[in-house]
Amino acid sequence: MHMKQIGILASLAALGVAGAALSLRSGPQGFASDKRGQVLFPGLVQKANDVMSITIRDFERSFTVERREDGFYNKESGYPVKPDAFRDLVGSATLLNFEETKTADSARMADLGLAEPGAAPEAVGREMSFRDGKGNVLVALTVGNSDATVGGARGGTFVKLPEQQQAWLVRGQMRVPVPHAAWYEINFINIQRDSLAGIAIKGGGLDEIITKAEKKGDDITLANAPEGRAGDGSKLMRLGFMVDPISFQDVRKAEGNAKDGARQMIVTSWKGYTISYTAIGDVADGWVRFTTQVTSDVGKEEAEDFRRKTEGYDFKLAQHEIDMLRWSLKDVTQEAKS
Repeated sequence: MHMKQIGILASLAALGVAGAALSLRSGPQGFASDKRGQVLFPGLVQKANDVMSITIRDFERSFTVERREDGFYNKESGYPVKPDAFRDLVGSATLLNFEETKTADSARMADLGLAEPGAAPEAVGREMSFRDGKGNVLVALTVGNSDATVGGARGGTFVKLPEQQQAWLVRGQMRVPVPHAAWYEINFINIQRDSLAGIAIKGGGLDEIITKAEKKGDDITLANAPEGRAGDGSKLMRLGFMVDPISFQDVRKAEGNAKDGARQMIVTSWKGYTISYTAIGDVADGWVRFTTQVTSDVGKEEAEDFRRKTEGYDFKLAQHEIDMLRWSLKDVTQEAKS
């Protein structure tokens, strides 16, 4: 999508706002409010193209996504985010309309998903601010739980506005990418069964696990099973799923270097390249750095594309993948059948 298409999206949003406001004024008025049906952020439609960054603070952290001349990026890491995620968030904000006043009691904000950090994660509101290129705040609000009782296709959302204790139920939904990984294209490359030649896991003071496929298209088998034990096919299959596709849950700029003997996983493809995961810091934290080696022209383009997307960054794996990096030989074997 072109940058100009944000304007098109905003125009469509304006039509949605007008239609929603009309239906609210002509429909049954179940709750008296002098703001009912009013647009939450007047003028945002006209300023949609001026939104250059969005900062979101949730229970876990604060991060900023920004628009640049060549795309959309996480400001801290510089890693690209999905353009549509940014545009949809701006567009959905233009569609919000006041519906009802809710509680002003801070003790009840957790029930609406509007609690301050320190409360249970699911109770903490997502504080957002949209800024222009000069850093001026164009829109600010805290977004809580959804409420389907509002009715209509869009439903409703509980929100708070800056410097107000009052909570509101607004008509519409803020399409916030959740979890953080939803901002990114998290799948890099698919090393499927037909192209997986082997996976080796070693280092970190843990057992070495060596698997290989005897020929192209075969399942990987355990090559270093201890005496009296055999590879557990279901566990080895799970290792194969780890690289079909290779994906991540979070990203940051590359920080420091791996320790000597760090836990490492080396994936070999029949296409003539290897991809290595190397733990950065404690393997239990799940941060790894990818490196690629090409040994054949067959998969060179595929491997180079992976390298371009990962070079200069560290990536956090999903918890089940972190657990697999820490597997011992006992975890991937079972008692051999006599």
